[in-house]
Amino acid sequence: MINVGKKKVKAKQRPKTKAKGNQLARKLFNINAIEVLRKVGWGLDELSEKIIKSLEKQKSVSEDAIARRLKMRVNDVRKPLYALAEKGIATYEKKRDPKKKWWYLYFWSLNKERISGLVRETKLKELEKLRKQLDEERKYEFECRSCQKKYLHEEALEADYLCSECGSTLETARTTVTIKKLEIEIRRLESELELTPN
Repeated sequence: MINVGKKKVKAKQRPKTKAKGNQLARKLFNINAIEVLRKVGWGLDELSEKIIKSLEKQKSVSEDAIARRLKMRVNDVRKPLYALAEKGIATYEKKRDPKKKWWYLYFWSLNKERISGLVRETKLKELEKLRKQLDEERKYEFECRSCQKKYLHEEALEADYLCSECGSTLETARTTVTIKKLEIEIRRLESELELTPN
């Protein structure tokens, strides 16, 4: 309640909804960059990992502050910073130094959108791979229940619907545990990809 003169007016409350955008924003800014880059297969040296950890702590960090944290010279920190910038993982902003007339200061930050994009790219590749595996598993229409051998429709027709291994009659293939696992994994990845931006 808010007092307005003699009247008490009820303050408007915002609805408590969890929008996908909010979930995405929280997820995006809680990314462990080093873990993501390892999953994607990007090899990072020890110094680059230390720099990324330093950049994760603050939104914008000067290269001088990074060098002080790591107890190194600024020139030694610049090379890995530029390498990270070249890959799109880090970005920088150039500002004039107010103390020195012709001097510039560089402020670095992680490009979390790029890192999130790497996560999405990796998941899309994984999803494509799983879908191909699923198609491969589903193409076998017949199986021998005795020896578990699977047959394509053409192969079963050529063999007169008899197993070439044991001679048993072929039956329609059942949905296997492998297919069920692949379907579950595909649904999980599809739902995760709905939360990440295009």
